[in-house]
Amino acid sequence: MQTVAHTQQLTIAEDKRRPIDGTVSSSNHLSPSQVDLARRDGGTLLVHTPQSVKTVLIIRAIDTLRREHVEEEWFRYLPSHAGHSPALDLSVKAIVAACAYNRGVPKLTSSDCHQALALAINALQANIKRSNGQPGDEILASTALLAPLEGIIKHHGIPTCLHVQGLAAILTARPVSYPVSQLAREILEWYACESAILACFNDIPSPFESVARAYFTNDRIGYRDSDRAQLKALSNEIFLRLPRLVKLVRSLRSQASPQTRLLLDAVRRKESLLGLQDSETEQRFLRTVEVRPSSIPDATLHPSKSLHFASAKDFEALVSYWHSRLSLFRLERRLHDLLMSSGVQTDSADEQGLSIQPVPGAREDEMSRIVKNIMMCSEYDRTLVLVKQHHLYAYALLTVWGVTLDLPEILSYDQDGRRKGALTDLLLRRMNSALAAEPALTVEDMNMAAEIFVGGQPKGTFAELYAL
Repeated sequence: MQTVAHTQQLTIAEDKRRPIDGTVSSSNHLSPSQVDLARRDGGTLLVHTPQSVKTVLIIRAIDTLRREHVEEEWFRYLPSHAGHSPALDLSVKAIVAACAYNRGVPKLTSSDCHQALALAINALQANIKRSNGQPGDEILASTALLAPLEGIIKHHGIPTCLHVQGLAAILTARPVSYPVSQLAREILEWYACESAILACFNDIPSPFESVARAYFTNDRIGYRDSDRAQLKALSNEIFLRLPRLVKLVRSLRSQASPQTRLLLDAVRRKESLLGLQDSETEQRFLRTVEVRPSSIPDATLHPSKSLHFASAKDFEALVSYWHSRLSLFRLERRLHDLLMSSGVQTDSADEQGLSIQPVPGAREDEMSRIVKNIMMCSEYDRTLVLVKQHHLYAYALLTVWGVTLDLPEILSYDQDGRRKGALTDLLLRRMNSALAAEPALTVEDMNMAAEIFVGGQPKGTFAELYAL
């Protein structure tokens, strides 16, 4: 069916040397996409104003993609899907409204956004009931769109835990024979790190823990970007499995006399996760990253150098890998302390092929290296626009904060006695900026959050932000 449209004629200024910059004064408030559809004809600009509801929805979705800078992410699939189901239509409308509210569009209220969210949820629930136990990618995309909506309205961008659990439920409900689409893989990858944060703060395993490995393994061997895909796949798997280890260590720390069986189970899980590494690929991939003199005076741990990546995807892959590995090393140290204080016999561990020997000094060297690498990404992070990327880096910095608590001597190479204080200030500022925290996070908030990731009790401001 041909789309019905109106055409407006807008006279262009007489000065032909003045370029058209995509903004046209009119009472119709033309969107960038509508201007893109415009056709120059002599001195007249012909503007196509679509009357089809579906076409308008697609245009608004594309506008939002551009404004939110997510054209290269999984969201790029949505315009082609728009109109395929009421749930997806309404979810697109809801996220468009939330993003507009976040930008401060006049006359749009949070109540308007919540009303749009309620309509989308009702339609989504109806679609799920009609799916006969095999929810398709449209249902998955609808749920993924709604997950961050509350966080967007509140400006911190934190996804809602129940929606993330819904995403995992959709993926696990699919039969083994269900095809693994690129859209589904990218949605899981989008939420991998944030889902681990949610799980640790809520003392639950990762919602994605039972999802088939095909959704997060590297299947691009032989491709030019296979190194990046390999590191991202490894970090995703660690993120998906790490919360269960955190939960187990938390349980052990709460026991006056930790049970030998649980201790050895935790050691076994830790050893399994430590095996998710690829130092050769990491070093090869690092050689593609440019090292420049730093222009940031507070690049605390390594003020003279800064890492600059060829793309934001490269940044995500390496920071995710370093963040997940550093989190695991912190847990390893805490677990080792539990083992040493529990009096577990070495023989009982050796019989199961496990090692409870002291953490070697080389591990501290590795932790120091990763800390420096993460800090050297500070300048590049400031160039990024996606909330997800800022959250990823902020929580990598929170892990760095935890390392400085565990190993104060990690900064001893620097003879400037004020360096530790400068680092604390830097990390706190970056976390407050990433989460748009109000009231501002404090040193105590950071201390409690860092402790949660090594089995401390979920409490404080962060636990409240990420609560179920």
